[in-house]
Amino acid sequence: MRPVRQGAAASLLIALTGLAAGCGIPHSVGLAERCVEIVKSAYPSAAIDITKSEATATSFTTIVAHVEGLRTDLSPEAPLRRELAAECRFDENVLTEFHWTAGPMH
Repeated sequence: MRPVRQGAAASLLIALTGLAAGCGIPHSVGLAERCVEIVKSAYPSAAIDITKSEATATSFTTIVAHVEGLRTDLSPEAPLRRELAAECRFDENVLTEFHWTAGPMH
């Protein structure tokens, strides 16, 4: 009976491992990197070179990420701002707020 239990346990472990590997959730991405991706998604027509990204805990469950970058698709003489910055607020790893602090509308 013991080999049957071990075989069943091994099969279950293999199935769960395959399921976890295929779920597509990036486990190693921090909130600063998530904010970088949100900035790029919020302004998809711009080529942005990220110059700074950091995240700071403001409470036990809240983290604020700050991202800065330069638009590389504009010349320095362009009338639009090349400098971009945004802030993302996460509560329990869920994005609850996003706003530009410098850039397209400022």
